[in-house]
Amino acid sequence: MHIPQIPVLSPYEAQCFSKYFKCVDMLLAKRFSLGFLPNEEHITSILCELLDEHGSQLHPLTYSLSDLNNDLKQSCGLLQADVSISTSDYNKYEERHFTQSDLGIVLEYQDYIEPDYSFSRGVLIQAKKLFPYQNSDYNFSSKYESFKSDQHNRLDQLNQIYVKKGCGSECVKYLMYNPPLEIIPKYEQQKILHKEMVRDAITSEFYFTFGLHRYKELIESDKASILSLGCLFASIEDVHELAIQAAARASRTQKSLHEFNLGALVDAINVYESSLSWFFVFDLMMKGVGCSCKEFLDLVSSGRQSRIVGNLEVIPPKYSIKLKITAGVGEQR
Repeated sequence: MHIPQIPVLSPYEAQCFSKYFKCVDMLLAKRFSLGFLPNEEHITSILCELLDEHGSQLHPLTYSLSDLNNDLKQSCGLLQADVSISTSDYNKYEERHFTQSDLGIVLEYQDYIEPDYSFSRGVLIQAKKLFPYQNSDYNFSSKYESFKSDQHNRLDQLNQIYVKKGCGSECVKYLMYNPPLEIIPKYEQQKILHKEMVRDAITSEFYFTFGLHRYKELIESDKASILSLGCLFASIEDVHELAIQAAARASRTQKSLHEFNLGALVDAINVYESSLSWFFVFDLMMKGVGCSCKEFLDLVSSGRQSRIVGNLEVIPPKYSIKLKITAGVGEQR
């Protein structure tokens, strides 16, 4: 039987964490509705502000980290959460000649009651934003135009190094910034909902916490809430396959990898299970996605590079997010 990475994460606590990350996601998606095109670095900096307890006070976040911790306390559970943000700056030469992932995320779980359950896992995140289509609207034909094949190949090599070392799975992921999916054409919204409902109908097994979470949303007719979100995570393998398919369809390119569109992405992934809240709560906290190797964690959290990473011309992420979750309290001395 599969034991969740954080075994004391109750259904109620999972719901609280999910609510927090959904609020962050919705605010981030609204940046696309301001009448100008935000760049990827700006969106990433806003994401970091929204996740930071002090930075989030600059935004109308309806459910903050303080609200999350208050609800966790009132639940009489064991968990508390803390988020810290750090940044790394590089000169123009480094930015131009090396691949820098946009985000590094480290989940540190400290179990003071049963320390053997404690762990740390890290993930490097490459962000890409959606560009509007020819008529300045967003739809399934809108593309992630900043996709770069050479950058992707280096990140793919980096991911393979640590996966083959047995340090974990999905050490590198893509985060696709999108406007709220509810602004794309109605027919395309319906295609997303139809696909998700069919997937739910044929899924017969849920983990206990996940199953209750999904059951509650379905009973409360909250399925359409995914359309208010914009952040979609994708594995580096899925992105690689999408880029190959896009290159095969593009008659004017000689590249083996090419930029792909929103329609191809949502057709290839489970939209609900690719959201920001799902990534943090169910992928990181429950499934244990990411890399546990100290060498990789040093790269993600402090920018310390090994010789292997240096040879790939990859520099540490500009922003590093550390989510620390504790169960119980340390011994009183």
